[in-house]
Amino acid sequence: MSTVNIISDFFPLISSFSAMIVSQIIKLSIMLLKKNQIKWNSLSRSGGMPSSHSALITSITLSLALKEGITSSYFFIAVVMSVIVIYDARGIRHAVGKHAKLINNKVLSHNETQLNEAIGHTLPEIIIGICLGVIVTLAVFKTIVF
Repeated sequence: MSTVNIISDFFPLISSFSAMIVSQIIKLSIMLLKKNQIKWNSLSRSGGMPSSHSALITSITLSLALKEGITSSYFFIAVVMSVIVIYDARGIRHAVGKHAKLINNKVLSHNETQLNEAIGHTLPEIIIGICLGVIVTLAVFKTIVF
């Protein structure tokens, strides 16, 4: 088996992790520009611009469409998972972030450990994450050339 075949076999994995890594690099860059500092623990926390969850799941879905076709079972499963992940990021986790903010402001005292308020994503963060997932996937696809 040639190296090209191995790379093309792992195209969905390569493109999705690439999209996530690019998204995290952008998050760190935005943090550096806004706050003039980088908090490395933010890489393991949810929330922020752009949504790395949306970039990753969009990349998986698009790469499976390109590799297996839009009529494959793999693509159908990826579409369903994409809807669940993006709904969760925007709906459920965004609401949890709002609750955390309320608890931090009204319930916890200032000397208690504050809850993470940046759990979910806003619609623009998700849209940029989706666009990033598409761009990175198409770039990886063009580089690998099936």
